[in-house]
Amino acid sequence: MKHCIIGGTFTYVHEGHLRLFKECKKFSKITVGITSDNYVKEHKLYPSFPLKKRVRNVKKALKILGILKKSAIKVIEDEYGGAERIKDADAIIVSPESAPNAVKINNERRKRGLRALKIIVVPIVFGEDLKKISCAKIFEGKTDKKGRIKKKLWVQIATNNPTKLAGAKNALRKIFGRKFQIKNHAEKSGVGAHPFDRQTFAGARNRALAAWKRSGGKCDYAIGIESGIFSNMKKGMHLDITVCCVYDGESETYGTGMGFAIPAWIIKKIKSTKKDLSYVMRQVAGIENIGYRQGALGWFSSNLMHRREQVEAAVGCAFVPRIAQAKRQMRY
Repeated sequence: MKHCIIGGTFTYVHEGHLRLFKECKKFSKITVGITSDNYVKEHKLYPSFPLKKRVRNVKKALKILGILKKSAIKVIEDEYGGAERIKDADAIIVSPESAPNAVKINNERRKRGLRALKIIVVPIVFGEDLKKISCAKIFEGKTDKKGRIKKKLWVQIATNNPTKLAGAKNALRKIFGRKFQIKNHAEKSGVGAHPFDRQTFAGARNRALAAWKRSGGKCDYAIGIESGIFSNMKKGMHLDITVCCVYDGESETYGTGMGFAIPAWIIKKIKSTKKDLSYVMRQVAGIENIGYRQGALGWFSSNLMHRREQVEAAVGCAFVPRIAQAKRQMRY
């Protein structure tokens, strides 16, 4: 294969674009399509720079990579960008998001009697915020072109419980350092006073989605935290486990904190009174709002462990899939 095609708007040439351009190094001829000002105006949701400036920035990046001399710039006026008509093209280099359009281009090429292009999908590059680097975020001042956080992340947490907030803050600090700010408000779980088994995950999810809605869909992450009793893991055993759901407007990830065994007689009281563990613990230990303090874990362990640690572990583990995804793509 000798000739590859790549296209985009290139408002900014960020790390994701550089990864795409580096893939072009394998070819002796490169066609770079850049959307026209009219196309940008009709299709983009955020302002962009004039075509001349975008072309200049792309050429600068190509020169640094040592591939400018074998590259030709083409202005794109439609979704195909002329790729459906280039006879000697061998491959098209795309991100996972633009791969479907590459399939459309190949369909159009077949209609014209041209051979299909090899579709080379280059993984997304993630920034410090554990999200894909994008021109929109750069334009809004949230990150720079390398994906470094410039504006503190907005994390909306669905609770007013100081213990949950403290645990969540500890976890977030380990992940994002001090580059985040928390806003919080109590949200309904939509499940029982003290949920059992799968209801716990549903409660965490409901709270996270409610927190996202409260932010107007403008927060970076919404977090829902729910504690529940898991009785289906081992016969005769009842584990109190904290579940966290993290939602970003597109996907949700989950994590759990450490679980500890609750005596069967406590479970009977929860079921008979249809109240939560805090209510039952007030009767047993005489402590008001134990869930806002050390939690049942603190009382049963004689303060060897604290509920805050349960929450911290749950929130941290809920971010693990996001951290792992970003880490995997970094190795590409």
